[in-house]
Amino acid sequence: MQFNVKTEKWGSGSQKWLGSAHGTDVARSVTIDGTKLAGFTDMIPSGIPLKKSEAHGKYEPVTSAEDKLAGFLLTDQSLTTKGADVIVPMIWHGRIRAQFLPKNTFDVTTLTTTPGGFTIDKETD
Repeated sequence: MQFNVKTEKWGSGSQKWLGSAHGTDVARSVTIDGTKLAGFTDMIPSGIPLKKSEAHGKYEPVTSAEDKLAGFLLTDQSLTTKGADVIVPMIWHGRIRAQFLPKNTFDVTTLTTTPGGFTIDKETD
């Protein structure tokens, strides 16, 4: 895990994908499996949809329409050690503006299982 001490200037990134503040005050701390983050270089952007692995209980990015959405990464996260697990805040309910989720992430509007706890708006704006 990323427990090494490091000082860096860091912001929360764009949270335009949040449709409201609902759910942001009760985010859960979860562990993302660092081996599943190969597609990210220096940081993981907020808004990445996450699923829980049945095999080991860690979380990882949603990659398939058959995945069961567990939540969304609430804030940008720095990747300091490649392949290391990352402890992050995840929102598990709320309103999501799908068109503002990070680019190159799975389109959650195509999930085959209704994402319980979330209202996902797909505006045409």
